[in-house]
Amino acid sequence: MENSTENPNTVYKNKDHGQYRELLYTYDEKGNFQKSVGFHGEPDRVVLEQAWDLFIERTEAARQKVLAGKASPIVYYMEKILADPMGLSMMAGVSLWKLKLHCKPAFFKRLSDKTLAKYAEAFNITVDQLKKVELV
Repeated sequence: MENSTENPNTVYKNKDHGQYRELLYTYDEKGNFQKSVGFHGEPDRVVLEQAWDLFIERTEAARQKVLAGKASPIVYYMEKILADPMGLSMMAGVSLWKLKLHCKPAFFKRLSDKTLAKYAEAFNITVDQLKKVELV
């Protein structure tokens, strides 16, 4: 069986996301089940690279909406953590219909510190970061 150091595939490296590895389950020469780490083949690398490009594109689009005043920072951070509205509502403990309202800047400005703290905890940031919209 080949180990990861003998893998003929070049390691795809991305300055933002590192290298892509996968856990492989194989059988050795005796028929025993074993695990090894391998690197994605060319098709997998292309798909992963396209997925990361889409992620960057979507977060940038959300960032631009927030900066233009068309969406609240919740939209940006939701994209950044790869969450959908239903998932975020469950993580933050906020009902889905309220979350949809909070995605609008006018409603976001009126949120209590308690509600902002719920979102900040879900995004793993501070309330001040959420309020200041430090979109880097």
